Amino acid sequence: MSHNLTAIRRFDEGVAAYLRQDYKNSIKRFTQALQHDAQFALAYSSRGAAQLKAGQPQKAISDFNRAIRLNPNYARAHHLRGLAYEQKGDFASAYRNFDRALEVDPDLAVAYRKRDCVLDKRVDDGIEVEDLEMADHLAAMRVALLSPDQKAA
Repeated sequence: MSHNLTAIRRFDEGVAAYLRQDYKNSIKRFTQALQHDAQFALAYSSRGAAQLKAGQPQKAISDFNRAIRLNPNYARAHHLRGLAYEQKGDFASAYRNFDRALEVDPDLAVAYRKRDCVLDKRVDDGIEVEDLEMADHLAAMRVALLSPDQKAA
């Protein structure tokens, strides 16, 4: 999908602010990007990530929901929404989101680790023992595929 040039500029400014850990300005810039392009799923997800860092998990969840409505197979948005639920203490919802992220992208190793972590916090543990093993396996495969020069990067 092609996005409005002004939206892309505001988005880039939001990313720069996020990297500086200026989450308030980052949220502002992502909001401006969305005012120019309401179909910009990555901008919703990025604003949600900034809101999560700013300690606003409910607002983050709202943005992740919008990103997922625009792109139901957006694995990272499912993963980030899981982080927001985890921050709120809703470990069952966090688990479901990490699980959905893995359905969409089985190579998203961080989701295996997070899903395993929230299992430890849930009262009704239905433990998926292979989660941590799968994350380690994927990490090992990735290292094996990289050349020596890429491993240092």
